[in-house]
Amino acid sequence: MAMQQHEREMYVSLDRVRQSLVGLDAVDAFKLAWECSGKQMPEIMREMGWTEYHAKRVFGTERYFPTFEDLPQFCNVVGNTIIIQWLQVQAMNYGIAPKHVDVDCAELVKRMAELFGEMSDVGQEASAAIQDGKLEPKELRRIIRELNDVVDRSMALIGDLRVLERTTKEEGVHNG
Repeated sequence: MAMQQHEREMYVSLDRVRQSLVGLDAVDAFKLAWECSGKQMPEIMREMGWTEYHAKRVFGTERYFPTFEDLPQFCNVVGNTIIIQWLQVQAMNYGIAPKHVDVDCAELVKRMAELFGEMSDVGQEASAAIQDGKLEPKELRRIIRELNDVVDRSMALIGDLRVLERTTKEEGVHNG
């Protein structure tokens, strides 16, 4: 019974992570996969067999992507399947426009405060969990739920900032 509950929670957790990819553009998903890898660009270029020019195009703001056949190798090189998960989420939500919030200076401060609030919630749950020197499954689930809130808010903010990054590159500096 406990294992079934754990499996359900794992599925819900993975589903929440996938859903947080909805608002990201393909360029953003590739950048996120790279950033989560912890690898430097030269290492990824070498393992993928890419030139510097090719890598700059893949991770730049233009719409230039590796071939479909290269995706498994890319996932292996970066050590995650963010691109595959992104593709799945996009296919499941095709035709539904992602909701983006315009980010100016005031909005960024507000969103960062919300994110820090969520991180505080994680810290409080973790602090409560370690009081007796043991980590119980129930405590771990509460921490994971709070971490999911951090991931959701972070991914939404990343998506909105990437949209801003692309528009400021096209229009110039964004004030606000």
